[in-house]
Amino acid sequence: MSQSFETSVAPDMPQVRDWVARLRLQKGLGPAREALLMLLRRHPDHAGVQELAQWHDLQWWQPLDFGGIRLERRSPEHFDFVWSLVLDRPFSSKLKHIPEDLTPRDLLQALTQDQIALLPDSRSIQWVVFKGQQPIGLSMFVNINFRNRSAEQIMGVLPQHDHSFLVGDAYCASLLFAFNCLGLNKVQGLIYERNREVAEQQERLGFKREGLLRQAVWNESEQCYEDLLQISLLREDFERNRVLQRHISRQAHAPSLRQQREWPRFPLAPAPG
Repeated sequence: MSQSFETSVAPDMPQVRDWVARLRLQKGLGPAREALLMLLRRHPDHAGVQELAQWHDLQWWQPLDFGGIRLERRSPEHFDFVWSLVLDRPFSSKLKHIPEDLTPRDLLQALTQDQIALLPDSRSIQWVVFKGQQPIGLSMFVNINFRNRSAEQIMGVLPQHDHSFLVGDAYCASLLFAFNCLGLNKVQGLIYERNREVAEQQERLGFKREGLLRQAVWNESEQCYEDLLQISLLREDFERNRVLQRHISRQAHAPSLRQQREWPRFPLAPAPG
């Protein structure tokens, strides 16, 4: 540990963040968390250290159980399954978050970053969806915007499971996390127009269609532009939706999904002045 962190002088938060990030990368989450808690004991009233410690809370890495599924935060141990999805072009082409030119090395680096990243830094969180011990899909929030309390949701469940109650479980778990754990106000989806059945499925869960983004993305394999359907679900819509709330009340789920939290609109930002 750097000598500056051993003294009673108020911590320099940019240096602390760099120091803890190096620990996460070099030694793992556990040692980084322990070192940060030691610093917090020395400076229990320091707002910056308190906030950084909250973002190292174990809840961000714990599996989330809901009904018949479990969400596990992506890591290198999920490489084989995620790579199989990358190679399954009919499946992966529906998820615009998976680049067509992704290599095994790129994926391993991405999974390593997924495992150690703090949400305020990566602005995303990505899970593998499990049924028992069997991985069946991916769920993620990307482009998390704490200032506007919004994020884009992307989900893909393998075809043999995508018309089952497991899909509803995965959506409910993810939405509870978004509106409660992250304190978001709006979850939106940007879905390929050719994949409109996914939009229709989400509309049955309370999402509302906001519009069509014409020729919004370039499809490299087809050499053409594609339209995107824009849909969204507000916190108030989620809380009032009888279908979702009835399903949530009937399914056992992780207590952390019920914990409502709020965050600064600029998390981990340097203190003014």
